[in-house]
Formats: sequence, structure tokens, C-alpha cells
Amino acid sequence: MDIHTAEQWQRPLIDDRLTPYIEVDAQRLEQNLQQMQRKADAAGVTLRPHIKTHKSVWIAQRQLASGARGVTVSKPGEGISFIQGGIRDLLLAYPIVQAQSVAELLHLAVRHQAKITLIADALHGVKAIADAWQQQPGSDLAVAIKVDVGLHRIGVDPHTDQAVVIAQALREKGLPFAGLVSHAGHAYGAGNPAAIADIARQEAAMMQQLQTKLQTAGFTACPLSVGATPTALAAEIAPCIDEIRPGNYALLDLTACRLGLSRVDQLALSVITRVVAVNAHYAIIDAGSKMLSSDKGPHGTNASGFGIAVDAAGQTYEISKLSEEHGFLLCENHRPEVGSLLRIFPNHSCAVMAQSDDFILRDEKGDAVKHVVSARGKFI
Repeated sequence: MDIHTAEQWQRPLIDDRLTPYIEVDAQRLEQNLQQMQRKADAAGVTLRPHIKTHKSVWIAQRQLASGARGVTVSKPGEGISFIQGGIRDLLLAYPIVQAQSVAELLHLAVRHQAKITLIADALHGVKAIADAWQQQPGSDLAVAIKVDVGLHRIGVDPHTDQAVVIAQALREKGLPFAGLVSHAGHAYGAGNPAAIADIARQEAAMMQQLQTKLQTAGFTACPLSVGATPTALAAEIAPCIDEIRPGNYALLDLTACRLGLSRVDQLALSVITRVVAVNAHYAIIDAGSKMLSSDKGPHGTNASGFGIAVDAAGQTYEISKLSEEHGFLLCENHRPEVGSLLRIFPNHSCAVMAQSDDFILRDEKGDAVKHVVSARGKFI
């Protein structure tokens, strides 16, 4: 997709607050949430969205209202924030190596009667989780085994007996077994929908083969949970899958457009910025790396710039450089006026949302409501 010549860029720019700030299009957000929920419902699987994309309790509540069952979080601090916000079913998709890292999360889960699923990919993880569980009796806790399906970040090798060994260790510790989880993040580097769909099929095949191995070893209840927006959008959900955990689908970004998974008119998140200077080389805006992040795309994607800025007339500019508080726009054929507003569509919405304490939800009429980025900064 040639994103520089897309026809869907132009949207109203409303000058009603100080810049820069994140704006979320309410209609696009809702359409994205409903589209993924319909896909999950049609396949008969559970949708457990990953909230690291938006870090917002309000958006998570919209996902649950649409039919999602629980959420996925990246770090214990995110889980704490979401339990405090009323969420009662969480998967913490991050390896535990110290019991103390989840002590507060489990304590809060007991107090609020929240269900927590943790993951393990090694025996030391099982021990850490068991130690934490003993220190917090009464927790509604289960443990899934993380499987490496190609990203090679964390997870057991599906072609070995590692998963069986870990499942046996969970049984010995009395920890409920919650099945297998995977994340095909390497799909971002595949480049196009057909290649991404191939990765999704490979992931499902590996997960099903490992499931069979575990069932043969006596672990008959072994649900399969997979999670990545590219595979969720590019491929049909395999019949063997029980749960999907996409995150980026809620907001989307230029990476999704470049991969052919989204249209520009589906991008729900943008950054509103103001031109503060124009010189012979660049137009300068008030959104730099502290607003946009320096991310050029996740897992193998690498854009030429740091996003696309659009003016009220639909003229586009590539953000070619960033300093902490300034963005540098290439504007060879057209120069925006100092003081004018621009809308930036970023490369990676997850990284951008993590930079701000709040966002503005804008509806079709232009009315705006400020929402807190509830789990912003919850890294531990």
C-alpha cells in the first residue's frame, strides 16, 4: 500500500486545546473493536485483548462490553492498575523469575476476587510462581506454558519435551494448568498478508502438535491461546484454537497499513501537533520523541521516518527526524504555516500511547472527552 497517496487522510482538525496530544477517533475505535469481536465470535473462540496497546481501563471496558472475556497485560503493574479499574480476569503474558514481582498483584486479586493466569517457560518460573502462591493463599491462579513459535524471545521449544516437564512440575506444585499460549510477533517482519497467514498456520500446527503431546502425557485439558494482531487480521482462526489475544487491532497504526492489514481510514489513534517554525530545510512541529517515541515499527518492520503528518487539506509530510520535543518534517513542495495544526499517524500506536498520561476521545460531532491512560508507566 502506498500510504503517501492514500485518499482517506483528510479529517477535521479542531483547535480546542494545547498541543501535542493523542486523539482517538471514537467511531474508528468502536468499529475496530467490533470487527475483531465478530471474527472471534464467528470462529467460536474467546477474545482476550492485550491492553499494552492502549493501557486504558476505559477502552478495556469497551472491549469487555463488546464480548471480550478478560484481558492480557504485559507487566504486574499493568495488572494492578486494571484490577483497580474493575477488571476481574487477567492473563499476565510475561515470565516470572521472582516471587516478589507478582506478590502485590496476587494480593490485590484475592481482595477483589480476580482470576489471574501467569505463564512459565522454565522450571525456575514454576518455582517462583509456586512461592508467590504459597505467600498469597486463596488466589484464583492458573499457569499456562509459553511456547516459542518463531519469535525466539521467550517460550519452550515446541519440538522438545520441555512443555511436558513444566506441566508435570506444575502438577507437583499443585498449580492449575491453563494450557498453552504463544505470540507470533515475528509475523510483523513477514511483509505481506499472505506471508503472515502462513505464519499463523504454522503457529497453529505447532501448538496443536504440542497439545497432542501434552494430552498423551495425561494433561487432557490443554486449551490453546494465540496472540498477535497481524495473524489475527491476516488469517482465518484455526479450528484448534480456543483463544486469541491481539492488542494493536484496537487502534492500529502505519505499520498495519504498510503490511496491508489496515486502511488509513481505520487508524483510530493520531497525535495532534502544531507547527512552531518553518525554515529553508524543514517545518518544525511540537511533537518529538517524548510524544511519538522513536519507534519505526515492531519486530522486523522499519519505516523510513517516524510517522506521517497531515494538514487540514490532506497534504502529507513525512516526519524525517526527531529530537526530544521537536519533529522535523520534509516539505519540499509545500510548507505549512507556523501555528497550523497537523495530524500525525504514527508507526506504532502502542509505543505512542505509552508516552502520555491521557488521550482525547473525539466523536463524529467533534465533541471531546479526556480519558486517563490508566496503566501508563506500569513497567514492573
